[in-house]
Amino acid sequence: MTMNRNDTGQFGLKYDLDEEHTEYFDEYGEWVTINVDKQTTIDRLKSGVRVWLHWCQKHDVNPYEATERDVRLFIKSMQHDELAETTITRRVATVSKYYHFLATDPVIEVEIENPTKNISLPKDYDIKNLTEYVRVLDDEGRDDIIALDYKQIEPIFDYVPGKKEFTRVRNKLICHLFWQTAVRSDELSRFREDNIDWENREIKIRSSKLNRKDHPDLYHRRVWWEPNLDYLMRRWESKRSQVDPSGECPYWLISETGNQLSPSYLSRIVKDAADNAGVNEPLVRGEDGEVQQWLYTGHRLRHSRISHLANETDLDLNFIRMMAGHAKMDTTLKYVETNWGAARNAFEDATHV
Repeated sequence: MTMNRNDTGQFGLKYDLDEEHTEYFDEYGEWVTINVDKQTTIDRLKSGVRVWLHWCQKHDVNPYEATERDVRLFIKSMQHDELAETTITRRVATVSKYYHFLATDPVIEVEIENPTKNISLPKDYDIKNLTEYVRVLDDEGRDDIIALDYKQIEPIFDYVPGKKEFTRVRNKLICHLFWQTAVRSDELSRFREDNIDWENREIKIRSSKLNRKDHPDLYHRRVWWEPNLDYLMRRWESKRSQVDPSGECPYWLISETGNQLSPSYLSRIVKDAADNAGVNEPLVRGEDGEVQQWLYTGHRLRHSRISHLANETDLDLNFIRMMAGHAKMDTTLKYVETNWGAARNAFEDATHV
């Protein structure tokens, strides 16, 4: 196991594999590359399986014959290393995905059992992955949707970057708007001051994903902020007017020089706030150990808000779809947790006479 610096200058681990385990890894990597579209997802799945294969190599476990006990020892080793619960959950999920591949690969002649199938991280290890973050996998195993719980998000609001009050007020508002409105970075970047309806706490957003011809009802959509954001919105209005008193820049969120902020800059504010709060962690690493995606980003706050609205509130799913700017209800449904207890209670309430 060798050490490499990531893009923050910190050391990260690279898990070296021998020839036999490299062959296992390459077979899976080829399957993932063919069956998964998004490069960051490909990298994350491969990275997690590399760690598992390295553990199997180190403990002389044949991956094809791994048992539930082996996976539990793997989990125990991660806990011993004091890894974050999100990292443990993510790695166990990638191991499960690996055995889905092995079980369905026609080239492999032996019958493969998934050694993770009877393991419940919340029940067995008190790892609350459904409250820490929500993983929603569709039946085809496409992209994960990772959503943070509000308690995880809350600390970043007090650690926004910025040396001047102008910048701190603006950056705090940006983090709150990502969370409360569930907009995308480019949508937040380009909404204008005249898109704000102060009386109804409403912002008119032009979709960055949908075109007007095919989706006239969602090309322009409405999002809302909560009353607890009124003061910060007005405070930013005051700070903004000091930089751009004549309103030359139409965009609501601007720099100290009065220019529009780019989508990547907006998302980096969230990342920097999470770094300052000490809660950020790498979500995806490449094979060379370089960080390619962080847990806290502007888009992660969007996912988190949609998941929160879908699972923690009584807001109608169609209204959530409209607010999120999803053309299809299937997209919104990916955020909904399977909760049989809640379903039973709802059924009893609905049929109680």
